This record gives sequence, C-alpha cells and structure tokens, in this order.
Amino acid sequence: MIRLWEQPTQSFLESTGLLPLAVLTQTSDKAQTLRQVASRVEAIPELRVQSNVAASTGILAGLTLERDFINQVLRREIMQQSVIYQEWREEFLQEGRQEGEQTGALKGEQSLILRLLTRRIGDISPEVQSQVQSLSLEQLEALGEALLDFLEPDDLLSWLRTLGA
Repeated sequence: MIRLWEQPTQSFLESTGLLPLAVLTQTSDKAQTLRQVASRVEAIPELRVQSNVAASTGILAGLTLERDFINQVLRREIMQQSVIYQEWREEFLQEGRQEGEQTGALKGEQSLILRLLTRRIGDISPEVQSQVQSLSLEQLEALGEALLDFLEPDDLLSWLRTLGA
C-alpha cells in the first residue's frame, strides 16, 4: 500500500501517468500543485492523452480542492474531450431522455384518465384531481381499467381509498 499523502510531489509531476495523483501527494500547497499539473497537461502533445489526464486530474483534485478553482485551472474544453467524460455525458443524456419520456408518458396518462373520469362520472373536484395526479404510472393504469366500472363520483373516491391515496 502506498500512502499518496506521504509521497513527495515531484516524482508525480515527472510522469504523465502519475500527474492526476500529484494533488493528493505530500504538498504544502495543493492549489499550486494543481497549477503545475495543469501546465504539464497543456504540454502533452497527443490531444486524447491530454484530455484523459486533465479529466482524471479534475476528478481526483475534487477530493481536496474546490470545484470552481479546479475549473479555473484546468481547461474545461480539454477535459470534456476525455473518453470518460464523453461516456458519462452520453449516460446522463440517455437518462435524461428516458426520464423525459417517462414524465411525458405520466402526464399524458394523467390527462387521459382525468378526461375519461370526467366523461364517465362528471366533474371532479380539484382535490380529487390532485390525488389522481399523484398516482404512479402503474396506479394510473389500474385506475384506467377500474373507471370502466364507475357509475358515480363515490366509486372513484372508494377506489382511491383502497390505495390510501
């Protein structure tokens, strides 16, 4: 086991592969060390290596330094070209798309169920509308089936009571 915080910083500044670890070493000024690392990262000729080292440095520096300072010292556009950043970005975008689709589906389902309820049993109070809008997608689907048997507003209220909604 190597305790990075006990290791001299200089040897980490001399190897491209160790640059991201330098801010975790035995240094009296982590901010200055990050500036030195950033300077050496800028000197890496291969863009892909440069972006990967910068991103790794940013992640590890986040353990000991403030995000705003890290963003000032390390060039954000270089870090954004790293393979790990690109992978995370794609995952986050995919999650956002899925969440948006689910939210859209939920809103659409709520709207449809409320329209069907109004058509089936008449006007629904704002309180009951709010209860229906708080249901999960699965509960809305169950309500969509159950409302076919409703004859009056009390049927909906009874159904909601069975859920504890």
